Amino acid sequence: MKRIIVVLLLASLIFIQSCKKSGADGETTLPPPSGQTYGDGWAYAPMDRQIMADDGDFAVTGSGFEYKDGWLGVAEDGFFDLACRYEPGSGESFTFCFDCFAPDGGVLYAGIWLYGVDCTPDDGTDGVWMSFSDGSAVIEGEEFKIKKGAVSVRIEMDSAEEKLTVFADGVKITERECPPKNGGGAVKAVSAKGPVYISNAAFRIGI
Repeated sequence: MKRIIVVLLLASLIFIQSCKKSGADGETTLPPPSGQTYGDGWAYAPMDRQIMADDGDFAVTGSGFEYKDGWLGVAEDGFFDLACRYEPGSGESFTFCFDCFAPDGGVLYAGIWLYGVDCTPDDGTDGVWMSFSDGSAVIEGEEFKIKKGAVSVRIEMDSAEEKLTVFADGVKITERECPPKNGGGAVKAVSAKGPVYISNAAFRIGI
């Protein structure tokens, strides 16, 4: 009888530990955002509060996304689409910044010179897309190694020089020719496979 009780107790403990592990695996532990702040002339969304429908600077659409610990994102299923409401013209230089956290195969796309705010990375429309994942950035098909974990991204578009420059945590990872497309166009970030989170989104005209 004692043996049966011991076996049952051990089985119960194994089951409880298994349940705890499964719950932990479903949670994404988020690091603190960089805390970067921006002054006059910037449209800024720190993600410590919900972006409302009447926000004058950014618009968020999607499903299954959440605001958590200063981040906007998706843990697994779902997606978010964060668009800047100001679409720069072909003669306007601009800067787009954000913090990105995309562990465990998550991917965040950023797009510039897009035909419209409803464009997606795989819809075949014109524009420039780049992606950020854990330790990697892909810009116009070329891959670059970046720091693993949360990373601060800065995208500078110099329209006069037709030059695109991308930084990760203050380190320049690429500088390349990039003529304006579509006579000017939308700037946005969109999640692909989760988990992926964005924070401290900021946009301004000028670099």
